[in-house]
Amino acid sequence: MPTVFVTGATGLIGANICRRLRERGDDVRALVRPGSESVPLRELGVALVEGDITDGASVLAAADGAEFVVHSAAVLGGASQDADEHARVNTGGLGHVLDAAETIGARRTVALGTTTYFDYTDRPLSEDSPLLDTPPGDPYSVSKRAAFVEVMRRAAAGLDACVVIPGGTFGPSPVPGRALEAPSYNLRILMALKGEIDSTVHFPIPWSYADDVAAVTVAALDRGQAGQKYLAFAHPEDVCSMAEFLNRAGELAGSAHRVRDITADLLADDPELQRQSGPSLVALANRTFPTPYYTDTVTRARFGHTPLRLDEALRRTLDWLEATRR
Repeated sequence: MPTVFVTGATGLIGANICRRLRERGDDVRALVRPGSESVPLRELGVALVEGDITDGASVLAAADGAEFVVHSAAVLGGASQDADEHARVNTGGLGHVLDAAETIGARRTVALGTTTYFDYTDRPLSEDSPLLDTPPGDPYSVSKRAAFVEVMRRAAAGLDACVVIPGGTFGPSPVPGRALEAPSYNLRILMALKGEIDSTVHFPIPWSYADDVAAVTVAALDRGQAGQKYLAFAHPEDVCSMAEFLNRAGELAGSAHRVRDITADLLADDPELQRQSGPSLVALANRTFPTPYYTDTVTRARFGHTPLRLDEALRRTLDWLEATRR
């Protein structure tokens, strides 16, 4: 059985990756921070090594002996963003993982990216979309773009590494506490059902069910190509704003509460609303997006990717949320 080293294993995507790997019999070793919610991973049979992604020595020690590497650790783009933290974790941490992969001679490394730094203004986002010449300046996009560039640089230099790009990710997780922390979409669903969210910033989001992202990531470990990116989204027809997403969840759950969209025009006239929303969402609200938003023909053809439709993914998520809250 191969050994797979996973970072970000307590996160929503990372935990689902660990579960899928263990279900098929792989040995999984995860780097976890001291005090993190790691008991569910141990119960899955994941070997836990304490350390921090920002410490190269602990990353290398945890990766030693692994044949494959999955890097899903990241600081997400919440309303308040510290540029130094994002650079240290999202860019520096990625560098430590790639250094470790090179040192141990990993057969393949798969890193998780994001959509915000690609150029798809005039044509749908695809596996071949180039980087934006002038990317958004928020710390999350800047640090994740730098990480993507570094993966591609290492791949060009001979490292077998590729990138999986998820969208707005939600769904069940083996590690429920982390999956319900802010700024998770799972938490936002719960808050909307309780009537605690009245409005959200309007921009189209390609939604991703967490288990589908895990499936694409595991497939990339098996059959991915160095220097390639893969799109782990649901269906193009399911792209919608966060308000629409939350309202669909509300309809399925029988909730009467509805969330309204905050447009770019409203943001422009309200500096306090901009501050509350955060730089990543403000940047997205002011971007122009194509229709359809994306095409993922390479991912579907190479991996046989057949994601859930949004309503079915939401039904499964609502069932899990109900069971988790009991």
